[in-house]
Amino acid sequence: MKNIKKTILHATCLTALIACLLTAFTSCATTQVTVEPDATYMEIIQKAQTAYDNGKTKQSIQYYTILIQRYGMNPAVYVEGTYEIAHIYLKQKKYDLARPMYNELKAIFDQTAPGQLPGAYKKMFMHDYEKLAEHDKKHAPKNK
Repeated sequence: MKNIKKTILHATCLTALIACLLTAFTSCATTQVTVEPDATYMEIIQKAQTAYDNGKTKQSIQYYTILIQRYGMNPAVYVEGTYEIAHIYLKQKKYDLARPMYNELKAIFDQTAPGQLPGAYKKMFMHDYEKLAEHDKKHAPKNK
């Protein structure tokens, strides 16, 4: 459990850094989202899903980033937020942004006993991780 918390702490820092960089590069083109200070994690998730459903993926990512920043010490919430961001990147074919997040999720799932994290996210993660591996295999440099 100690390794999981350490991995999550490192991952939270990495996700926050990625989010800051993305915000810096996209802040001119997108609207910054705001979330009430007392918003629950479920309310933030709902805002993120609504933004995504409305085609506002950048705003959705911002909401998930806020979710991770506020509630990321809860492993289940951290996994959910990280997975959702990685999944958006995968759908956008931004493999270089998705890959480190999927690798991090793999490390978390590998170190966690069954039942400690939401099983649905592990199943969805495995599906996406296989898609990413297939992409990487297709686009791997060929040795002569």
